[in-house]
Amino acid sequence: MKNTRMMYFRSGNLWKEFILEHNTQIVTSTGRVANQHIGDGIKTLKGCLAEASEEDRTNHSQKEHIVTHTIIQAGKPKANRTDKLILGNRIFYIVDIDDVGDFGISTIYYAEERQDLK
Repeated sequence: MKNTRMMYFRSGNLWKEFILEHNTQIVTSTGRVANQHIGDGIKTLKGCLAEASEEDRTNHSQKEHIVTHTIIQAGKPKANRTDKLILGNRIFYIVDIDDVGDFGISTIYYAEERQDLK
């Protein structure tokens, strides 16, 4: 196997640039704590997008967040759980992260596509 980075590459998928926005907590004018995603559009993540398998949905979904897609990235994780990835007009929230083998060779992000937010 000459290039181990290609082992998660599925036919029909190409490497795409996702805009990365980190989740931060802010205090609103009423004194309540709220989550807000902050990003300037410069920080990106290059990955391969694929639909999640049934096994991925059952193993990595949470109560309120169901995994719909997987994103494969070469290298160590650049995003954290609860961060937001934007691809054109599509928005993905990261539900779970798997640093394959903890070697920093590749990372699998389990994400939920949100169509109610734009």
